[in-house]
Amino acid sequence: MVINSNSTIQLENIHAVIPSHRSRPHSVPNLSPRSPKNSPDRSHTAGKRHVYRQKFIIDKPPFLNFASAYINPYRSLTPIIINQNPRHRLKIRKHLKRKHKKQEISNNSTYEQENESEESLFTAQLIQNTKPIDLWPSDPNSFDMEFIRQRQMAIDNASYRETIHSWEPPSLDHLTALIKDLITDKNVIEQVWIIFYWISQNILYDVDADRENFKQKPDEIFHSRQTTYEGYAALFKTLCNNISIKCIDIPGYAKDFHFKINQSTFPHINHIWNAVQLNGNNWYLIDSVFGSGYIDNKYRYKKHLNIHYFLTRPEHMIYNHLPEDSQWQFLSKPISMFNYFCLPYLHSYYFIFNLTIISPRFSSIVLFDKHQSYAEVLIQAPNDIQLSCSIKNDNKSTCLTQYDSNRQLWQCLFAPYKNGFYTLIIYANRLLVSSMLINVIQLGLEVSSKDFIRKKILPTTYRKFIENKCQIFSPLDAVLKSGTKITIHCRMPNALYVRISLDGVWLEEVMLKNEIFKQQITVPEREIIVYAQFRNKQLTHTYNGLIRYLVEK
Repeated sequence: MVINSNSTIQLENIHAVIPSHRSRPHSVPNLSPRSPKNSPDRSHTAGKRHVYRQKFIIDKPPFLNFASAYINPYRSLTPIIINQNPRHRLKIRKHLKRKHKKQEISNNSTYEQENESEESLFTAQLIQNTKPIDLWPSDPNSFDMEFIRQRQMAIDNASYRETIHSWEPPSLDHLTALIKDLITDKNVIEQVWIIFYWISQNILYDVDADRENFKQKPDEIFHSRQTTYEGYAALFKTLCNNISIKCIDIPGYAKDFHFKINQSTFPHINHIWNAVQLNGNNWYLIDSVFGSGYIDNKYRYKKHLNIHYFLTRPEHMIYNHLPEDSQWQFLSKPISMFNYFCLPYLHSYYFIFNLTIISPRFSSIVLFDKHQSYAEVLIQAPNDIQLSCSIKNDNKSTCLTQYDSNRQLWQCLFAPYKNGFYTLIIYANRLLVSSMLINVIQLGLEVSSKDFIRKKILPTTYRKFIENKCQIFSPLDAVLKSGTKITIHCRMPNALYVRISLDGVWLEEVMLKNEIFKQQITVPEREIIVYAQFRNKQLTHTYNGLIRYLVEK
Protein backbone atom coordinates (compact mmCIF):
# COMPACT_ATOMS: atom_id res chain seq x y z
CA MET A 1 0.00 0.00 0.00
CA VAL A 2 1.30 3.46 -0.86
CA ILE A 3 1.06 5.46 2.31
CA ASN A 4 1.21 8.99 0.97
CA SER A 5 2.42 11.11 -1.90
CA ASN A 6 4.02 14.51 -1.94
CA SER A 7 4.86 16.36 -5.13
CA THR A 8 6.43 19.79 -5.27
CA ILE A 9 7.41 22.27 -7.94
CA GLN A 10 9.24 25.59 -7.96
CA LEU A 11 8.33 28.30 -10.44
CA GLU A 12 10.69 29.89 -12.91
CA ASN A 13 11.62 33.54 -12.41
CA ILE A 14 13.20 36.10 -14.75
CA HIS A 15 13.85 39.78 -14.24
CA ALA A 16 15.66 42.60 -15.98
CA VAL A 17 17.34 45.74 -14.63
CA ILE A 18 16.81 48.75 -16.91
CA PRO A 19 18.00 52.39 -16.84
CA SER A 20 16.83 54.37 -13.80
CA HIS A 21 15.28 57.05 -16.03
CA ARG A 22 12.48 56.16 -18.36
CA SER A 23 13.80 57.25 -21.72
CA ARG A 24 14.20 54.54 -24.30
CA PRO A 25 17.75 53.17 -24.53
CA HIS A 26 19.52 53.39 -27.90
CA SER A 27 19.70 49.64 -28.10
CA VAL A 28 19.19 46.74 -25.77
CA PRO A 29 21.19 43.54 -26.27
CA ASN A 30 19.15 40.46 -27.01
CA LEU A 31 19.17 38.30 -23.87
CA SER A 32 16.64 35.55 -24.27
CA PRO A 33 15.37 33.53 -21.28
CA ARG A 34 16.59 30.53 -23.28
CA SER A 35 20.18 31.82 -23.26
CA PRO A 36 20.87 33.61 -19.95
CA LYS A 37 24.66 33.34 -20.28
CA ASN A 38 24.94 35.47 -23.43
CA SER A 39 27.27 38.43 -22.97
CA PRO A 40 25.81 41.75 -24.12
CA ASP A 41 27.56 43.80 -26.78
CA ARG A 42 28.59 47.09 -25.14
CA SER A 43 29.97 48.66 -28.32
CA HIS A 44 26.84 50.75 -28.72
CA THR A 45 27.64 52.61 -25.47
CA ALA A 46 31.12 53.70 -26.50
CA GLY A 47 31.44 57.50 -26.49
CA LYS A 48 27.86 57.96 -25.36
CA ARG A 49 26.92 60.30 -22.53
CA HIS A 50 24.73 57.74 -20.81
CA VAL A 51 26.11 54.28 -20.18
CA TYR A 52 23.28 51.93 -19.42
CA ARG A 53 23.59 49.13 -16.97
CA GLN A 54 23.49 45.63 -18.33
CA LYS A 55 20.06 44.11 -18.61
CA PHE A 56 20.25 40.64 -17.16
CA ILE A 57 17.84 37.78 -17.11
CA ILE A 58 17.95 34.95 -14.67
CA ASP A 59 16.39 31.80 -16.00
CA LYS A 60 16.38 28.71 -13.84
CA PRO A 61 14.52 25.59 -14.94
CA PRO A 62 11.63 24.68 -12.65
CA PHE A 63 12.64 22.33 -9.86
CA LEU A 64 10.49 19.23 -10.04
CA ASN A 65 10.52 16.77 -7.19
CA PHE A 66 7.77 14.23 -7.69
CA ALA A 67 8.22 12.74 -4.23
CA SER A 68 5.91 9.88 -4.84
CA ALA A 69 4.85 7.22 -2.42
CA TYR A 70 5.21 3.85 -4.03
CA ILE A 71 5.00 0.37 -2.70
CA ASN A 72 3.87 -2.30 -5.13
CA PRO A 73 1.07 -4.35 -3.55
CA TYR A 74 0.92 -6.76 -6.48
CA ARG A 75 3.06 -9.85 -6.96
CA SER A 76 3.35 -12.13 -9.99
CA LEU A 77 2.00 -15.63 -9.45
CA THR A 78 3.96 -18.45 -11.10
CA PRO A 79 2.23 -21.75 -11.97
CA ILE A 80 2.86 -24.65 -9.57
CA ILE A 81 3.80 -28.02 -11.09
CA ILE A 82 2.63 -31.01 -9.08
CA ASN A 83 5.25 -33.56 -8.01
CA GLN A 84 6.64 -35.38 -11.07
CA ASN A 85 10.00 -36.88 -11.98
CA PRO A 86 12.80 -34.36 -12.77
CA ARG A 87 12.94 -35.17 -16.51
CA HIS A 88 9.19 -34.68 -16.89
CA ARG A 89 9.29 -31.39 -14.96
CA LEU A 90 12.12 -30.13 -17.20
CA LYS A 91 10.13 -31.08 -20.31
CA ILE A 92 7.08 -29.19 -19.05
CA ARG A 93 9.14 -26.10 -18.23
CA LYS A 94 10.63 -26.05 -21.75
CA HIS A 95 7.19 -26.50 -23.27
CA LEU A 96 5.76 -23.65 -21.20
CA LYS A 97 8.69 -21.43 -22.09
CA ARG A 98 8.23 -22.00 -25.85
CA LYS A 99 4.49 -21.50 -25.53
CA HIS A 100 4.92 -18.26 -23.61
CA LYS A 101 7.37 -16.93 -26.19
CA LYS A 102 4.89 -17.56 -29.02
CA GLN A 103 1.94 -16.06 -27.18
CA GLU A 104 3.71 -13.26 -25.32
CA ILE A 105 3.29 -10.58 -27.97
CA SER A 106 -0.30 -11.47 -28.88
CA ASN A 107 -1.41 -11.90 -25.25
CA ASN A 108 0.16 -8.63 -24.13
CA SER A 109 -1.31 -6.80 -27.09
CA THR A 110 -4.78 -8.25 -26.46
CA TYR A 111 -4.62 -7.48 -22.74
CA GLU A 112 -3.48 -3.91 -23.31
CA GLN A 113 -6.22 -3.32 -25.88
CA GLU A 114 -8.89 -4.73 -23.57
CA ASN A 115 -7.54 -2.75 -20.62
CA GLU A 116 -7.42 0.50 -22.61
CA SER A 117 -10.94 -0.16 -23.88
CA GLU A 118 -12.26 -0.68 -20.34
CA GLU A 119 -10.49 2.45 -19.09
CA SER A 120 -11.84 4.56 -21.97
CA LEU A 121 -15.38 3.28 -21.37
CA PHE A 122 -15.14 4.00 -17.65
CA THR A 123 -13.70 7.48 -18.35
CA ALA A 124 -16.71 8.22 -20.56
CA GLN A 125 -19.00 7.22 -17.69
CA LEU A 126 -17.12 9.53 -15.31
CA ILE A 127 -17.43 12.44 -17.75
CA GLN A 128 -21.18 11.87 -18.15
CA ASN A 129 -21.71 11.87 -14.38
CA THR A 130 -22.87 15.40 -13.48
CA LYS A 131 -25.03 14.54 -10.48
CA PRO A 132 -24.01 16.15 -7.17
CA ILE A 133 -22.53 13.71 -4.65
CA ASP A 134 -23.90 14.19 -1.14
CA LEU A 135 -21.02 14.17 1.36
CA TRP A 136 -22.93 15.49 4.35
CA PRO A 137 -21.62 13.89 7.59
CA SER A 138 -23.96 11.67 9.57
CA ASP A 139 -23.25 13.76 12.70
CA PRO A 140 -22.53 17.41 11.76
CA ASN A 141 -22.25 18.39 15.43
CA SER A 142 -19.30 16.08 16.09
CA PHE A 143 -16.94 18.79 14.85
CA ASP A 144 -18.26 21.69 16.91
CA MET A 145 -16.15 24.72 17.82
CA GLU A 146 -15.09 23.29 21.18
CA PHE A 147 -13.89 20.06 19.58
CA ILE A 148 -11.95 21.98 16.91
CA ARG A 149 -10.36 24.19 19.60
CA GLN A 150 -9.29 21.21 21.72
CA ARG A 151 -7.88 19.40 18.70
CA GLN A 152 -5.78 22.40 17.69
CA MET A 153 -4.56 22.99 21.24
CA ALA A 154 -3.38 19.38 21.48
CA ILE A 155 -1.51 19.68 18.17
CA ASP A 156 0.11 23.00 19.14
CA ASN A 157 1.20 21.85 22.62
CA ALA A 158 5.01 21.90 22.44
CA SER A 159 5.46 20.34 25.89
CA TYR A 160 3.80 17.11 24.71
CA ARG A 161 6.26 16.83 21.84
CA GLU A 162 9.28 17.54 24.05
CA THR A 163 8.18 14.95 26.60
CA ILE A 164 7.53 12.29 23.95
CA HIS A 165 10.94 12.90 22.36
CA SER A 166 12.59 12.34 25.74
CA TRP A 167 11.05 8.89 26.20
CA GLU A 168 13.16 5.75 25.80
CA PRO A 169 10.79 2.93 26.79
CA PRO A 170 12.32 -0.59 26.71
CA SER A 171 8.97 -2.31 26.11
CA LEU A 172 5.43 -1.74 24.92
CA ASP A 173 4.17 -2.03 28.51
CA HIS A 174 6.64 0.63 29.61
CA LEU A 175 5.45 2.89 26.78
CA THR A 176 1.85 2.41 27.92
CA ALA A 177 2.87 3.39 31.46
CA LEU A 178 4.56 6.58 30.18
CA ILE A 179 1.46 7.48 28.17
CA LYS A 180 -0.78 6.94 31.21
CA ASP A 181 1.42 9.21 33.32
CA LEU A 182 1.35 11.96 30.70
CA ILE A 183 -2.41 11.83 30.05
CA THR A 184 -3.39 12.32 33.68
CA ASP A 185 -6.08 15.03 33.81
CA LYS A 186 -5.93 15.38 30.01
CA ASN A 187 -8.98 15.29 27.75
CA VAL A 188 -9.48 12.37 25.35
CA ILE A 189 -8.40 14.39 22.31
CA GLU A 190 -5.02 15.06 23.94
CA GLN A 191 -4.72 11.40 24.89
CA VAL A 192 -5.27 10.25 21.30
CA TRP A 193 -2.88 12.92 20.00
CA ILE A 194 -0.09 11.67 22.27
CA ILE A 195 -0.44 8.16 20.78
CA PHE A 196 -0.68 9.50 17.22
CA TYR A 197 2.40 11.69 17.68
CA TRP A 198 4.53 8.96 19.29
CA ILE A 199 3.82 6.60 16.38
CA SER A 200 4.59 9.31 13.80
CA GLN A 201 8.00 9.96 15.37
CA ASN A 202 9.08 6.42 16.21
CA ILE A 203 7.69 3.97 13.64
CA LEU A 204 9.03 3.73 10.10
CA TYR A 205 7.30 2.26 7.08
CA ASP A 206 8.89 -1.06 6.07
CA VAL A 207 8.85 -1.14 2.28
CA ASP A 208 10.35 -4.63 1.95
CA ALA A 209 7.94 -6.14 4.48
CA ASP A 210 5.02 -4.60 2.62
CA ARG A 211 6.10 -6.31 -0.59
CA GLU A 212 6.24 -9.62 1.26
CA ASN A 213 2.85 -8.97 2.91
CA PHE A 214 4.56 -9.56 6.24
CA LYS A 215 2.40 -9.26 9.38
CA GLN A 216 3.67 -8.33 12.85
CA LYS A 217 2.29 -8.25 16.36
CA PRO A 218 2.32 -4.93 18.30
CA ASP A 219 5.24 -6.10 20.50
CA GLU A 220 7.28 -6.98 17.42
CA ILE A 221 6.46 -3.63 15.84
CA PHE A 222 7.58 -1.79 18.98
CA HIS A 223 10.98 -3.52 19.05
CA SER A 224 11.65 -3.39 15.30
CA ARG A 225 10.32 0.20 15.03
CA GLN A 226 9.08 -0.46 11.51
CA THR A 227 5.99 -2.03 10.00
CA THR A 228 3.37 -1.86 7.22
CA TYR A 229 -0.05 -0.21 7.08
CA GLU A 230 -1.57 -3.19 8.93
CA GLY A 231 1.00 -2.82 11.69
CA TYR A 232 0.39 0.92 12.07
CA ALA A 233 -3.34 0.34 12.53
CA ALA A 234 -2.77 -2.59 14.94
CA LEU A 235 -0.28 -0.66 17.09
CA PHE A 236 -2.50 2.41 17.24
CA LYS A 237 -5.49 0.26 18.24
CA THR A 238 -3.48 -1.56 20.94
CA LEU A 239 -2.21 1.67 22.54
CA CYS A 240 -5.72 3.17 22.52
CA ASN A 241 -7.20 0.06 24.13
CA ASN A 242 -4.42 0.12 26.76
CA ILE A 243 -5.66 3.52 27.97
CA SER A 244 -9.36 2.57 27.70
CA ILE A 245 -10.14 4.39 24.45
CA LYS A 246 -12.34 2.39 22.10
CA CYS A 247 -10.67 1.96 18.72
CA ILE A 248 -11.41 -0.16 15.65
CA ASP A 249 -9.62 -1.08 12.41
CA ILE A 250 -11.20 -0.01 9.11
CA PRO A 251 -10.09 -1.99 6.03
CA GLY A 252 -10.78 -0.40 2.68
CA TYR A 253 -9.52 1.18 -0.51
CA ALA A 254 -7.11 4.11 -0.56
CA LYS A 255 -6.16 6.27 -3.54
CA ASP A 256 -2.37 6.21 -3.70
CA PHE A 257 0.40 7.23 -6.07
CA HIS A 258 -0.36 4.37 -8.46
CA PHE A 259 -4.07 5.09 -8.45
CA LYS A 260 -5.25 5.88 -11.98
CA ILE A 261 -7.95 8.48 -12.44
CA ASN A 262 -9.62 6.30 -15.08
CA GLN A 263 -9.34 2.93 -13.33
CA SER A 264 -12.67 1.23 -12.70
CA THR A 265 -11.97 -0.94 -9.66
CA PHE A 266 -9.47 -2.04 -7.00
CA PRO A 267 -8.05 -5.58 -7.24
CA HIS A 268 -8.27 -5.98 -3.46
CA ILE A 269 -8.30 -4.10 -0.16
CA ASN A 270 -5.09 -2.07 -0.05
CA HIS A 271 -5.19 -0.13 3.22
CA ILE A 272 -6.30 -0.14 6.87
CA TRP A 273 -6.91 2.90 9.07
CA ASN A 274 -8.62 3.52 12.44
CA ALA A 275 -11.63 5.09 14.10
CA VAL A 276 -11.81 6.10 17.77
CA GLN A 277 -14.89 6.69 19.88
CA LEU A 278 -14.68 9.96 21.83
CA ASN A 279 -17.08 12.19 23.73
CA GLY A 280 -19.77 9.57 24.18
CA ASN A 281 -20.88 7.93 20.95
CA ASN A 282 -19.02 10.09 18.40
CA TRP A 283 -16.61 8.27 16.10
CA TYR A 284 -13.58 9.99 14.54
CA LEU A 285 -11.24 8.86 11.76
CA ILE A 286 -7.46 8.57 12.08
CA ASP A 287 -4.80 7.35 9.66
CA SER A 288 -1.46 7.06 11.47
CA VAL A 289 0.14 5.72 8.28
CA PHE A 290 -0.62 8.71 6.06
CA GLY A 291 -0.03 10.96 9.08
CA SER A 292 3.54 9.74 9.66
CA GLY A 293 5.26 10.16 6.30
CA TYR A 294 5.52 9.02 2.72
CA ILE A 295 7.70 6.91 0.44
CA ASP A 296 9.47 8.67 -2.41
CA ASN A 297 9.96 7.46 -5.96
CA LYS A 298 13.24 5.77 -4.96
CA TYR A 299 11.40 3.61 -2.41
CA ARG A 300 12.85 5.55 0.53
CA TYR A 301 10.65 6.34 3.50
CA LYS A 302 10.44 10.03 4.41
CA LYS A 303 9.13 11.11 7.78
CA HIS A 304 6.58 13.89 7.57
CA LEU A 305 4.02 14.67 10.26
CA ASN A 306 0.68 15.30 8.53
CA ILE A 307 -1.91 16.53 11.03
CA HIS A 308 -4.70 16.34 8.44
CA TYR A 309 -5.04 12.62 9.18
CA PHE A 310 -5.53 13.17 12.92
CA LEU A 311 -9.29 13.19 13.66
CA THR A 312 -10.16 13.86 10.02
CA ARG A 313 -13.60 15.03 8.96
CA PRO A 314 -15.47 12.17 7.22
CA GLU A 315 -16.47 14.41 4.31
CA HIS A 316 -12.74 15.01 3.72
CA MET A 317 -11.44 11.50 4.35
CA ILE A 318 -13.87 9.99 1.83
CA TYR A 319 -11.99 11.59 -1.08
CA ASN A 320 -9.13 9.08 -0.71
CA HIS A 321 -10.33 6.48 1.84
CA LEU A 322 -13.31 4.23 1.05
CA PRO A 323 -14.14 1.71 3.82
CA GLU A 324 -15.11 -1.80 2.81
CA ASP A 325 -18.09 -1.48 5.16
CA SER A 326 -20.06 1.65 4.21
CA GLN A 327 -21.18 2.34 7.80
CA TRP A 328 -17.62 3.53 8.59
CA GLN A 329 -17.88 6.34 6.04
CA PHE A 330 -19.80 8.30 8.69
CA LEU A 331 -21.82 10.02 5.97
CA SER A 332 -25.57 10.57 6.03
CA LYS A 333 -25.76 8.91 2.60
CA PRO A 334 -22.84 6.49 2.07
CA ILE A 335 -21.36 6.70 -1.41
CA SER A 336 -20.78 3.85 -3.87
CA MET A 337 -17.51 2.71 -5.38
CA PHE A 338 -18.45 4.48 -8.63
CA ASN A 339 -18.98 7.78 -6.81
CA TYR A 340 -15.67 7.25 -5.04
CA PHE A 341 -13.98 7.13 -8.44
CA CYS A 342 -15.99 10.17 -9.55
CA LEU A 343 -14.62 12.30 -6.72
CA PRO A 344 -11.47 14.30 -7.59
CA TYR A 345 -8.20 12.91 -6.27
CA LEU A 346 -7.47 15.40 -3.47
CA HIS A 347 -4.38 15.45 -1.28
CA SER A 348 -4.27 16.59 2.35
CA TYR A 349 -3.05 20.15 1.64
CA TYR A 350 -6.16 20.79 -0.42
CA PHE A 351 -8.05 20.85 2.88
CA ILE A 352 -5.23 22.43 4.90
CA PHE A 353 -5.15 25.35 2.42
CA ASN A 354 -8.97 25.56 2.42
CA LEU A 355 -9.34 25.20 -1.35
CA THR A 356 -12.60 24.61 -3.23
CA ILE A 357 -12.95 23.13 -6.71
CA ILE A 358 -15.63 25.08 -8.56
CA SER A 359 -15.34 23.17 -11.84
CA PRO A 360 -15.42 20.21 -12.18
CA ARG A 361 -17.14 19.90 -8.82
CA PHE A 362 -18.14 16.23 -8.63
CA SER A 363 -16.01 14.68 -11.35
CA SER A 364 -12.44 13.45 -11.54
CA ILE A 365 -12.43 14.05 -15.32
CA VAL A 366 -12.10 17.54 -16.85
CA LEU A 367 -14.06 18.40 -19.99
CA PHE A 368 -12.03 19.26 -23.09
CA ASP A 369 -13.20 22.31 -25.07
CA LYS A 370 -12.58 21.30 -28.68
CA HIS A 371 -13.22 24.85 -29.94
CA GLN A 372 -10.65 26.41 -27.61
CA SER A 373 -8.38 23.32 -27.67
CA TYR A 374 -7.85 23.35 -23.92
CA ALA A 375 -9.44 22.17 -20.67
CA GLU A 376 -10.30 24.49 -17.79
CA VAL A 377 -10.28 23.96 -14.01
CA LEU A 378 -11.60 26.68 -11.69
CA ILE A 379 -10.54 26.82 -8.04
CA GLN A 380 -11.42 29.14 -5.18
CA ALA A 381 -8.61 29.86 -2.70
CA PRO A 382 -7.86 32.23 0.21
CA ASN A 383 -5.90 35.40 -0.60
CA ASP A 384 -2.62 34.05 0.81
CA ILE A 385 -2.66 30.93 -1.41
CA GLN A 386 -1.22 30.79 -4.92
CA LEU A 387 -1.59 27.97 -7.45
CA SER A 388 0.22 26.46 -10.39
CA CYS A 389 -0.41 23.45 -12.63
CA SER A 390 1.22 20.88 -14.90
CA ILE A 391 0.48 17.77 -16.94
CA LYS A 392 2.14 14.70 -15.46
CA ASN A 393 5.08 13.21 -17.38
CA ASP A 394 4.46 15.42 -20.42
CA ASN A 395 6.90 18.11 -21.57
CA LYS A 396 5.20 18.78 -24.92
CA SER A 397 1.79 19.84 -23.61
CA THR A 398 1.38 23.32 -22.12
CA CYS A 399 -0.42 24.80 -19.12
CA LEU A 400 -1.36 28.25 -17.86
CA THR A 401 -2.33 29.32 -14.35
CA GLN A 402 -3.85 32.77 -13.87
CA TYR A 403 -6.17 34.60 -11.50
CA ASP A 404 -9.56 35.81 -12.69
CA SER A 405 -10.19 38.93 -10.60
CA ASN A 406 -13.76 39.35 -11.82
CA ARG A 407 -14.81 35.89 -10.65
CA GLN A 408 -12.27 35.77 -7.77
CA LEU A 409 -11.12 32.36 -8.98
CA TRP A 410 -7.91 30.70 -10.10
CA GLN A 411 -8.10 29.50 -13.70
CA CYS A 412 -5.93 26.51 -14.68
CA LEU A 413 -5.77 25.83 -18.43
CA PHE A 414 -4.38 22.62 -19.95
CA ALA A 415 -3.56 22.32 -23.66
CA PRO A 416 -2.60 18.73 -24.56
CA TYR A 417 -0.08 18.05 -27.30
CA LYS A 418 -2.20 15.33 -28.92
CA ASN A 419 -5.23 13.14 -28.26
CA GLY A 420 -5.10 10.60 -25.41
CA PHE A 421 -5.52 10.43 -21.65
CA TYR A 422 -3.68 12.89 -19.38
CA THR A 423 -3.20 13.30 -15.64
CA LEU A 424 -3.49 16.93 -14.58
CA ILE A 425 -1.73 18.13 -11.41
CA ILE A 426 -2.51 21.34 -9.52
CA TYR A 427 -0.09 22.72 -6.94
CA ALA A 428 -0.52 25.26 -4.15
CA ASN A 429 1.49 27.05 -1.50
CA ARG A 430 0.98 29.67 1.18
CA LEU A 431 2.68 33.00 0.47
CA LEU A 432 5.43 34.19 2.85
CA VAL A 433 5.70 30.64 4.24
CA SER A 434 7.26 28.58 1.45
CA SER A 435 8.18 29.04 -2.20
CA MET A 436 7.59 25.35 -2.91
CA LEU A 437 4.26 24.44 -4.45
CA ILE A 438 2.69 21.22 -3.13
CA ASN A 439 0.55 18.75 -5.05
CA VAL A 440 -3.06 19.30 -3.93
CA ILE A 441 -5.28 18.00 -6.78
CA GLN A 442 -5.03 15.38 -9.52
CA LEU A 443 -7.61 15.14 -12.29
CA GLY A 444 -7.97 13.29 -15.58
CA LEU A 445 -8.40 14.60 -19.11
CA GLU A 446 -9.58 12.42 -21.99
CA VAL A 447 -9.08 13.90 -25.48
CA SER A 448 -10.55 11.91 -28.36
CA SER A 449 -9.18 12.11 -31.90
CA LYS A 450 -12.43 13.63 -33.20
CA ASP A 451 -12.32 16.43 -30.58
CA PHE A 452 -8.65 17.23 -31.13
CA ILE A 453 -9.14 19.71 -33.98
CA ARG A 454 -5.94 21.72 -33.59
CA LYS A 455 -2.92 21.82 -31.33
CA LYS A 456 -2.77 24.81 -29.00
CA ILE A 457 0.31 26.13 -27.20
CA LEU A 458 -0.33 28.38 -24.21
CA PRO A 459 2.00 31.31 -23.36
CA THR A 460 4.90 30.77 -20.97
CA THR A 461 4.52 32.67 -17.69
CA TYR A 462 7.00 33.27 -14.88
CA ARG A 463 6.88 33.39 -11.10
CA LYS A 464 5.93 37.06 -10.73
CA PHE A 465 2.95 36.49 -13.01
CA ILE A 466 1.42 34.09 -10.49
CA GLU A 467 2.64 35.91 -7.36
CA ASN A 468 0.87 39.10 -8.46
CA LYS A 469 -2.26 37.30 -9.69
CA CYS A 470 -1.95 38.47 -13.28
CA GLN A 471 -4.29 37.47 -16.09
CA ILE A 472 -3.96 37.24 -19.88
CA PHE A 473 -7.03 38.27 -21.87
CA SER A 474 -5.35 37.94 -25.26
CA PRO A 475 -3.61 36.38 -27.03
CA LEU A 476 -3.81 32.94 -25.43
CA ASP A 477 -1.84 31.39 -28.29
CA ALA A 478 1.87 31.30 -27.49
CA VAL A 479 3.02 30.99 -31.11
CA LEU A 480 2.39 34.11 -33.20
CA LYS A 481 2.96 34.81 -36.88
CA SER A 482 5.79 37.16 -37.75
CA GLY A 483 4.74 40.50 -39.25
CA THR A 484 1.13 40.36 -38.04
CA LYS A 485 -0.37 42.98 -35.74
CA ILE A 486 -1.67 41.77 -32.38
CA THR A 487 -2.95 43.40 -29.19
CA ILE A 488 -1.51 42.22 -25.89
CA HIS A 489 -4.24 42.66 -23.30
CA CYS A 490 -3.57 41.74 -19.66
CA ARG A 491 -4.47 42.50 -16.07
CA MET A 492 -1.42 43.19 -13.86
CA PRO A 493 -2.28 44.03 -10.23
CA ASN A 494 0.38 46.00 -8.31
CA ALA A 495 2.30 46.86 -11.50
CA LEU A 496 3.47 50.45 -12.04
CA TYR A 497 5.02 50.27 -15.50
CA VAL A 498 5.06 47.75 -18.35
CA ARG A 499 7.59 47.31 -21.15
CA ILE A 500 7.68 44.87 -24.04
CA SER A 501 10.83 43.37 -25.50
CA LEU A 502 10.67 42.48 -29.21
CA ASP A 503 13.66 40.31 -30.13
CA GLY A 504 15.59 42.05 -27.33
CA VAL A 505 14.63 45.61 -28.32
CA TRP A 506 12.64 47.51 -25.69
CA LEU A 507 9.51 49.41 -26.60
CA GLU A 508 8.49 52.58 -24.78
CA GLU A 509 7.52 52.24 -21.16
CA VAL A 510 3.79 52.30 -20.45
CA MET A 511 2.38 53.60 -17.17
CA LEU A 512 -0.37 51.30 -15.94
CA LYS A 513 -3.83 52.54 -15.02
CA ASN A 514 -6.48 50.45 -13.23
CA GLU A 515 -4.27 47.34 -13.47
CA ILE A 516 -5.05 46.93 -17.19
CA PHE A 517 -2.38 46.83 -19.91
CA LYS A 518 -3.32 46.97 -23.58
CA GLN A 519 -0.88 47.62 -26.42
CA GLN A 520 -0.80 46.81 -30.12
CA ILE A 521 2.48 45.56 -31.58
CA THR A 522 3.87 44.07 -34.76
CA VAL A 523 5.11 40.53 -34.17
CA PRO A 524 8.91 40.34 -34.61
CA GLU A 525 10.97 37.43 -35.94
CA ARG A 526 11.90 35.51 -32.76
CA GLU A 527 10.13 36.26 -29.46
CA ILE A 528 8.08 38.67 -27.37
CA ILE A 529 8.60 39.10 -23.62
CA VAL A 530 6.33 41.24 -21.46
CA TYR A 531 7.98 42.82 -18.40
CA ALA A 532 6.45 44.80 -15.53
CA GLN A 533 7.80 46.91 -12.70
CA PHE A 534 5.97 46.25 -9.43
CA ARG A 535 5.76 48.20 -6.22
CA ASN A 536 8.61 47.19 -3.93
CA LYS A 537 10.16 48.46 -0.71
CA GLN A 538 13.66 48.72 -2.20
CA LEU A 539 12.47 51.19 -4.88
CA THR A 540 14.70 49.48 -7.45
CA HIS A 541 14.18 49.95 -11.16
CA THR A 542 13.78 46.25 -11.86
CA TYR A 543 11.47 44.83 -14.47
CA ASN A 544 10.20 41.30 -13.87
CA GLY A 545 9.49 38.98 -16.76
CA LEU A 546 5.82 37.93 -16.85
CA ILE A 547 4.87 36.46 -20.25
CA ARG A 548 6.76 35.02 -23.20
CA TYR A 549 5.47 34.44 -26.73
CA LEU A 550 7.25 32.62 -29.55
CA VAL A 551 7.15 33.47 -33.25
CA GLU A 552 6.24 31.09 -36.04
CA LYS A 553 8.88 30.99 -38.76
